This record gives sequence, structure tokens and C-alpha cells, in this order.
Amino acid sequence: MFKNFKTYLIALFGFGFILSACTENTTNPTDNTPKPKPSPISNLMATSKDDKTVILKFTNSPSETDTLFKDYELVISPGTYAPMYFPKGTNQVTISNLQEGIIYTFSIAARYTNDSVSIPVSISWSPATRFVKNKNNDAIRLYETASDFPSGLRLFSPSDNAPRTYRVVDGAEWDLGLNTRNNKIIFGSATKIDYNYPTKPQPTQVLNQYFEADSLNAVFDSQAMNAGARDANYAERTFDLTTVNTKNLVFYVRKYEPGQTRYNYAKVMIKKNPSGGYLFGTSPNRYIELEISYQSKPDVPYAKTSAISQNNK
Repeated sequence: MFKNFKTYLIALFGFGFILSACTENTTNPTDNTPKPKPSPISNLMATSKDDKTVILKFTNSPSETDTLFKDYELVISPGTYAPMYFPKGTNQVTISNLQEGIIYTFSIAARYTNDSVSIPVSISWSPATRFVKNKNNDAIRLYETASDFPSGLRLFSPSDNAPRTYRVVDGAEWDLGLNTRNNKIIFGSATKIDYNYPTKPQPTQVLNQYFEADSLNAVFDSQAMNAGARDANYAERTFDLTTVNTKNLVFYVRKYEPGQTRYNYAKVMIKKNPSGGYLFGTSPNRYIELEISYQSKPDVPYAKTSAISQNNK
């Protein structure tokens, strides 16, 4: 009898232990369910507005329609920039107070009200100086071959702190030039333009494709000027503008400034005449008009922006 009673106590104790364990698991469950997290943005692109400003553009997070959606967070490095926050529906942001020549990383993440954050999407970019006028505060113009005015361009003159144009007699200063003989409008590397220069021009390289754009501020890019295959597609070359009659044209350019062994990068936009073609004025003093974005620090390939449509040559 004592043996049976002992067996009964052991069984009762075991049942109580099981019951206790079941009760604890039922009343205090462990919640390992992850918090909902917003989807990231996509298609992050940038353009250099001027020597202190970069504009970012992106496709919004699909999670904006979720009731948990809070805002976007932008983090900038290097430097001591405080994070920036902007509401849903925003797909373009202008960042000021930057420094030309510094390559910044811009990272954007979507945020929920439950404190969860999407995977950040990043792009590296640098501001660049924008020129719409020359040292005399005049529009930047290159004149046709028959004109007595300058047909050659130096992208940036350190002594003038601006672009400068020159006649053929000063061909040694040319980076890019214009030739309108034989009913053509030849624009590109000065070394490839047929003039009788007293001294050979600068060996300036142009990318093998140009881009069509409404303006320099309206177009963006997701990669550096020398990224991927682009680096191998620069050469001293020209383009015939009579074969094009669409929008403004943007050319990507690089060159060694005197004494440098690394490239300075620039983008050069040729404005389209609303009446057709790219020449303005009347013969023999017709001209093309330019805007230039120039990166004054060598080896910083972020002077350019990429346009919506492109053409190869």
C-alpha cells in the first residue's frame, strides 16, 4: 500500500509540473513577430546645380500607401550635417551648403511610425560650378567660321575664374571649337577641328554620346561621369549638329589642366534655337550659345548629369 501511495505522489507531482509549464506558456507567450518594415525608394539620381548645391531625385517607396508610413530620412556624409526629414509624396530634394570637390554620400530611407526603417538607398555626388556667362558677364558664345569673333572655348580660365573664348590665333588656349564650313556645324575637340592654328590646341576628350535635355537642372544621373564603360569611351572627337534638331544637347568632357595628371570633368550644353537648329543670329556672325558645369577639382567625375534620351557616335 505504501508503495502504491508513493507511486501516486510521483504521478501527481509530474502532472502538476506539466500543468504548470502549460499554464506559463499560455499566459506569457514570447512575441517574436517582426515589425512591419517599409519598402525602400528606388531610382535614386543626382545632378549638380552649382558649386554648393546638389539635387536628388527618386521614385517613392511603394509603402507610402500604408497607414504606418511616417516620412523619409536623408543622411549626408562626410561632415556634420544633421539628418533631413521630408514627407511622403516628396520625390526631389535640394541640398545646399555643400563644398565643390568633396564627394558626398546621400542615403535615403523610408520610415514607419513603429520605428522601423527601410534599407537605405545611397548615391555619391559632388556639386560643380555652373557657368551661364563668361568673364565679361556676357553669354558664352562660339561664332561661325566666317565671323571675326571667337570660335574656340576654354572650359575654365583660372585667371578669369570663368570660361573664356578665343580666336584661331590663340588656338593653343582652345579646348573645344566650332567650324561651320561646308554647311555643317562641327563642334567638339579643338584638335579635331580643321583650322590653321599657330599652336596646337589642348587635347580635350569628349564622350562618344551626347544627351538631349530641357535644361541642366532637369536631368539626372545615377552614376559618375567615368563609371563603367564610359571611362573607355572618351576621345578627341567632333559632332555635326546639322544631323540633330531636337532639344538642347549636353556633351561630357574631360581634360588635363596644365600641370595636372588627373582629369577635370565638365558638361557643356548647347542651347537649341526655338526657330530651329543650333545657330543664333545672322550670317556671318551666327553663333552657338553654351552653358557649362565645370568641376574645378581634378578626379571628381560629378560635373555631369545624364539626360532622358541619348545618342551614340
